[in-house]
Amino acid sequence: MIDQHDSLAEKFLRKWFWLYLFSFIIAPIGYIVKILVSHDVSVEEIGIIYWVMSLVMLILSFNDLWMAESLNKFIPEYVTQKRYDKVKTILVYALLAQVITGGIIFSVLFFWSTFLGTHYFHDSRAIEVVQVFSFFFLWFTFFHVLNVFFQAIQNTFLQRFTEFLRMIGILWFTAYAFFWEKWDIFHYSLAWVLWLYIGIFAAFYFFIKHYYFKYLRTEKIIFSFDFFKKIFSYALLVFLWSQASTILSQVDMQMIIYILGAKDAWFYSNYLSIISIPFVLIGPIFAFLFPVFSEMIAKNENEKIKWVKSIFFKNFFVFSFVFSILFFVFWPIISIILFGEKFEMSGVILQYAIFFIAFNFLLQINFNILAANGKIKERLKIILKALVFNIITNLIFIYTFWVAWAALATGLWWVLIWYLSEKELQEYHTSFDLKYIGKNIAFFGSIWVGLFLFILPYFWNIENRWYMLVSLVFISLLYFLIYIVFNLKDFKYLYNEVKKVRGKR
Repeated sequence: MIDQHDSLAEKFLRKWFWLYLFSFIIAPIGYIVKILVSHDVSVEEIGIIYWVMSLVMLILSFNDLWMAESLNKFIPEYVTQKRYDKVKTILVYALLAQVITGGIIFSVLFFWSTFLGTHYFHDSRAIEVVQVFSFFFLWFTFFHVLNVFFQAIQNTFLQRFTEFLRMIGILWFTAYAFFWEKWDIFHYSLAWVLWLYIGIFAAFYFFIKHYYFKYLRTEKIIFSFDFFKKIFSYALLVFLWSQASTILSQVDMQMIIYILGAKDAWFYSNYLSIISIPFVLIGPIFAFLFPVFSEMIAKNENEKIKWVKSIFFKNFFVFSFVFSILFFVFWPIISIILFGEKFEMSGVILQYAIFFIAFNFLLQINFNILAANGKIKERLKIILKALVFNIITNLIFIYTFWVAWAALATGLWWVLIWYLSEKELQEYHTSFDLKYIGKNIAFFGSIWVGLFLFILPYFWNIENRWYMLVSLVFISLLYFLIYIVFNLKDFKYLYNEVKKVRGKR
């Protein structure tokens, strides 16, 4: 079921090809949709759409009782053992959890839409948007289970291709509403639901064709309380950790709203949209690491885990530094392109956190190893300690200075979480490649100066935001091409070393 005959080189490089390809295609679609919607819909109506969407996505993150994490944890292990009956059983458990909780929440959203629109969103126009997104909520749960299954068995093509079909459908229907002058929030909301069905159909088709008939059709479902307890105990621990993580992610925003007011909170919200861009590109890779580490742990390949961790630490630390330079230099241009000149202050906030993003990348790697080892309690303890630290630093920074210092508090929080996670992973301890990191910092530090002195002034003579966007994309592509060429020898070495670690099985 998992490609057992792939070398480790093929596993990462070939599968990452699909992650990167579809990420680069999918990532701009959401921004294009926002541009089309914002062209003729008022700011208030856009706020309604994304407020409702935000609420639905928040509930979705709790809907499956964190069975998605159990899929990523246990499916690679059971596939390695060829226990396809357990694979089928855990899928059934996940779908049952989705159906029960999804049905209840759908009923609340749909039948209480009038109450929510009037008393929670304080706008009657939100009623029909809530009704539309209640159907999105109901059907997305099924799509999510199958998408996580593809992720767990490391089929990155199907995982991202089905998501690509869904996003293309949303873009198509949004463009239809735009060009045929159906400029209202009902039709724009409907785009998110109707084309979700395309993604669901494709996911079910590929699942049945490639996996159900071949591996699962004749397997019996296990009705065992011990097995049930094992799966849901793990999911419950993840649930508790995610609750703490969700609270932590909301601390900054809630404190800013309370202390400074809605205007600064809106600046901070747009800053979060900017700093999330690298995670759109890198996030799928971190998600792919979880099932890979789970498979390695099931085979007691601890040395290979240490090697993979060291390679990721080395390359992602440098990549984050290179990426941070670009964002640090062009923060005003990025803010203007995405949100307009009145939100330039969001770029100022970006400067306070962008160079800490390396530690966010590193902690993502550590957290995947902790999860693959079943150390969910340890993750929970780390998050709770960080929560206390973040609240204290935010109180000091926001009161004493300004909203940008909340971003600094977040950066320091990333450092703390990475440090605490390193302490929990002593058996996988690795050292940084200081020579590799040092030469990149020296080289791209000099490019930093050149970008600031000679390239940034060029943008201030451009009045059109679209020309700004095209120019920035061109410079960014050239910039990252230099990064690839400069490190080409190391990339070739990486590929050859991976092949040595695991040849064909």
